[in-house]
Amino acid sequence: MKKLLFTLIIISALFIICGCDTKCKHVYNAATCNSPATCSLCGATEGGVLEHDMEPATCAAPSTCSLCGFTEGEALSHTLSEASCKAPATCTVCGTAVGNALEHSFPIATCTSASICTECGVIGEKAKGHSYLPATCSMPKECSLCGVTDGVPLTHQFVSDSCVEPSTCRLCGIEGEISGHTWKEASCKAPATCTVCKETEGEALPHDWVQTSCTEPRQCSSCGTKTMAGIVHNFIFVSCTVPRECADCDFMEKTAQGHKWEEATCVLPTRCSQCKVGTGAPLGHAFVDATCDSPKSCTRCPLTEGVALGHNWSFSSRIEPTCGAGADVYSCDKCMHTRRDPVASMPNQHHLCDESGLCTVCGARFDVSQMTLVGLFSVGINGVDHQGLYESPELTGTNKIYKSFTTAELGLPIIDLNADLSQASTGSYINVPFVYDSEELSFECIAQVRIQGASSAGYAKKNYAIKLYNEDETKHKVTIKESWGKQFKYCLKANWVDYSQARNVVSGQLYGDVIAARDYIDELTYLPSGGAIDGFPCVVYNNGQFLGLYTFNIPKDKWMFDMKDSDEKNQAIVMSVTWNHEVAMRREFYYNSNPIWTGSSGWELEYASNEDSEIDNSTIWVAESLNNLIRFVLENDGEDFKNGIHDYLDVDKTIDSILHTFLICADDNISKNILWATYDGVHWFSSVYDMDGTWGMQWNGNLSFKDGLKHPIDKLGNNAENQSGYNYQYNLLWEKIYINFYDELVARYWQLRKSVYTMEHITERFEAFFTQIPDFVRKAEREKWTGVPTQNEDHLAQILDYAKKRLDLFDSILIP
Repeated sequence: MKKLLFTLIIISALFIICGCDTKCKHVYNAATCNSPATCSLCGATEGGVLEHDMEPATCAAPSTCSLCGFTEGEALSHTLSEASCKAPATCTVCGTAVGNALEHSFPIATCTSASICTECGVIGEKAKGHSYLPATCSMPKECSLCGVTDGVPLTHQFVSDSCVEPSTCRLCGIEGEISGHTWKEASCKAPATCTVCKETEGEALPHDWVQTSCTEPRQCSSCGTKTMAGIVHNFIFVSCTVPRECADCDFMEKTAQGHKWEEATCVLPTRCSQCKVGTGAPLGHAFVDATCDSPKSCTRCPLTEGVALGHNWSFSSRIEPTCGAGADVYSCDKCMHTRRDPVASMPNQHHLCDESGLCTVCGARFDVSQMTLVGLFSVGINGVDHQGLYESPELTGTNKIYKSFTTAELGLPIIDLNADLSQASTGSYINVPFVYDSEELSFECIAQVRIQGASSAGYAKKNYAIKLYNEDETKHKVTIKESWGKQFKYCLKANWVDYSQARNVVSGQLYGDVIAARDYIDELTYLPSGGAIDGFPCVVYNNGQFLGLYTFNIPKDKWMFDMKDSDEKNQAIVMSVTWNHEVAMRREFYYNSNPIWTGSSGWELEYASNEDSEIDNSTIWVAESLNNLIRFVLENDGEDFKNGIHDYLDVDKTIDSILHTFLICADDNISKNILWATYDGVHWFSSVYDMDGTWGMQWNGNLSFKDGLKHPIDKLGNNAENQSGYNYQYNLLWEKIYINFYDELVARYWQLRKSVYTMEHITERFEAFFTQIPDFVRKAEREKWTGVPTQNEDHLAQILDYAKKRLDLFDSILIP
């Protein structure tokens, strides 16, 4: 009640104030559609309300006042256009889209017609195009989708093993007719030869030699062939004091040779080794008295008289066996020499030390830094792996030390294969825990292992192809050697037939030097060994047991040629794996029309760049391309061959492989074991592989080629003499390269003769390899594998002697 009374008093006061003589200064708010202008102080009004400013109705809203938002009526309905394949129904007034565009109505595309929407004409799927199956001898190409045919059936392409047997179509296998031989007459370079099947009859005609002088080579008047070297004078020896004279011409030496004196001996005076003229008197014997070990003997010659006096032994002392062999010591009363007779030793006759140098048998401690590794053991003692025999200056007597060794002490990488390798075969891989340890690199992973090589499968010591994987079955790529890059496929080469372990790897390294010595850069320039084999020696253990001395090599794989899977480039590697006319390129080889070609008729496909492609996994192009090369070789000679072969062959690369194969006398690689490769699917070239049977050694380890004269390169110019059928057939392409590019081949040889093919360089390469392998490792290899051929041969001396003879031979043949 009090609040109401107070409010009435305030209102009365305001009326009294306003009603007085003082006038209100109005502050009007703007008029609206609902009220006139009104004073915000006293509430007085002025004028009237505003009229509504109505905007027309739209599809989204009714008619609305723009001033106060007052609405009147309802919103208009949309005026929709029809929906199409390209757009949904749309209001023609406000442009609002309602719903979705219609689905296209596409018919099925055909080989020749695209799929076009029947409503709007938009092209969906393009015309597929015909997918033709290859034509056969009985059917033209036929589309597998619509059945339409194109062209005509193929023409039979008959080939035959001989002209006296029915030919066979290489496309469908149907037999044809017997052609009969078409003989080309014999010449100085070749026997009578069938121009169709290349079979020969008889022998080549003898050369009709014409001699001009003692200082020029003889020349055949029929074919122009020259002898290997100029003929030297046929000197007649009269005496050491008379100048020599040529029996065939008027040439005479200016001075006599003079005597070549040999020193006097006990029974002969000083005399000339040529004419046997003597001077002075014999020296006579200089005898020394007999001893316990030797009879009276001359100090200048082997002559002896009587017999040795013999020792008079008496017991002196005993060396007790502890951590070493014991002995009873005897002394000779005459000469004071001693003799030690072994005494049965304890089970551990040498110190058995741990890694710190502490002997676990007698407690003696040795300085590890002074120990020298001198031997390996096939099986570790007391379960210790990688156990070696050591010498040390701290030892006394004949004692030695057993201790596990490191790669730093061994100087070679150590590989452990910890599984039953007897389960491995040539056809399938087994999983093997794999450990690699060297001074530069150590790692563990899982290796898939199989026996590599047909010959190796029959030897006691096997080659192994290996692929490295992680535990999650991803590839374990690792840089074993810097020039190889990161890889996961390798080969452990046993080198059963080559005890030196060197021929295969060093021959590959020399081939890499040949490639590097070119005047230009190509795909092979920066590859390890120029695309040939490369590797290094290593020691392999299997379940803790010494498996042997191996080489760790590049495999026969795409990465040796730096080839990569690509749908744009047709790259391939093919190996000739047997002896027959096909791999000798003396006839085309048969292959079927199956797109997945892996090899046939002695050819083995090692790699094709698009064999795993999702777009095109055909490899039949490899066989077709290789046969194109063979067909050209068979059908062309002379200028036609020389001018056209560049369309199918990289001649420079092939010349290098020919020179290298014959210089190192790879007698098992003159048709078989040639590696053929292409970087573009058209131009092929030959390369080298599997070179353990070289430098005087045959494929089976036989050293019967040590005279250095087998398989001289000029046999290529005489149709290889066609010795004994297939087994010694030289490659026909190589023969024609030798004949038609002889000047280029000779020029290349003498270019290499100044750098790669020198005794200094060959010696440096082989010595560098041999010095990597300690003698005690070779001794362990001999003890482990007693059946390895030529174990007792001085291989380094034999190889270098053979290289000298081989270079002399080639110098006399390839005369510029």
